[in-house]
Amino acid sequence: MMGRLKSDQGQLFYEFHLSDVVPEDHLVRKIDTALDLSWLRSELAPHYSSMGRPSIDPELMIRMLIVGYVF
Repeated sequence: MMGRLKSDQGQLFYEFHLSDVVPEDHLVRKIDTALDLSWLRSELAPHYSSMGRPSIDPELMIRMLIVGYVF
C-alpha cells in the first residue's frame, strides 16, 4: 500500500520546526524549489498493493536519495 507523508504528525512529539533552523540560502531549499515530483505518485501507483501496511512516501524516498547523493 502506497504511503503518503502526513504533515499533521510533526507536532506530535516535539516543538521543533526544521524550517526554522535551515537557512534560506541552503542547498536543500534550492533543491526543493527546483524539484517537482508531483507526477511520481501516479506513475508508481500501479506497482503498489491495495492492502497491507503503508510504505514510505515514494516522493519522500526520492528526495532523501537525492539529498544523500548531493551531500
